[in-house]
Amino acid sequence: MFIILVAQLAETVKLNKWVKTILLPRTNKGVKPGTKCSVAGWGSTSRQSKSAPATTLREVNVKVLAEDVSGNDSLSCSPSVACFISQGDSGGPLVCGERAQGIVSWGSRKRASPGVYTRVSTFIPWIEATMKKLER
Repeated sequence: MFIILVAQLAETVKLNKWVKTILLPRTNKGVKPGTKCSVAGWGSTSRQSKSAPATTLREVNVKVLAEDVSGNDSLSCSPSVACFISQGDSGGPLVCGERAQGIVSWGSRKRASPGVYTRVSTFIPWIEATMKKLER
């Protein structure tokens, strides 16, 4: 199950060098294996403790894996799920180039295990329809 939230802000956000917009991906347009992306978040900073959140925003570079490569029988990549090499930070953004391509979903705490991300491009029609409703 995937949960995606489109939030309507109460007031206009002032854009500056720290606050910017980001492009969404094209509908059902995947990311090619080998593409380098980044993930940011305030997730755990220790492998031993799930309760040690970072005190500053952190970013890590990740590499896209082929859909049929998981290294784990319980992990399956699909049109709604993208698999990448990564660690933690559920709910954080996966950015490839200048587009938000994924949302951190889950992953193993083992160093070489891939992380799993909700593939945003699959949900573009729903996002656009929801945003139109909010414009009214």
